[in-house]
Amino acid sequence: MLLATHTAALQCYTCMGSNNEDCNRQGSKPCPSFSDACAVVQGHDSGMMKSCSYKSFCSQANGQGYWSPGVSVYCCYNNDCNQTNPSSPPPRLEHLLMLLPLLLLTCLL
Repeated sequence: MLLATHTAALQCYTCMGSNNEDCNRQGSKPCPSFSDACAVVQGHDSGMMKSCSYKSFCSQANGQGYWSPGVSVYCCYNNDCNQTNPSSPPPRLEHLLMLLPLLLLTCLL
């Protein structure tokens, strides 16, 4: 007998804002079925971006892959785990915009 298992999609805060509170007002959303991580991209001056992501993106971002001066990527793996602000300061908007195409590309793969 074959049992079908249904796993609920991961849910993450998905937003862009000037700070954690501003970003979180935009809310949490279910991720695509192939997402397995929540991410926060931030840097040193102002702004932050939160999204659904992938463990592979997180590994590369925190290793050698998608690094940019003044920008950090924080990933977690539970529902709404990217709600709280990691200890790093938020990023400059131009740094976020540099990483946005990479993050979007990983969402499409």
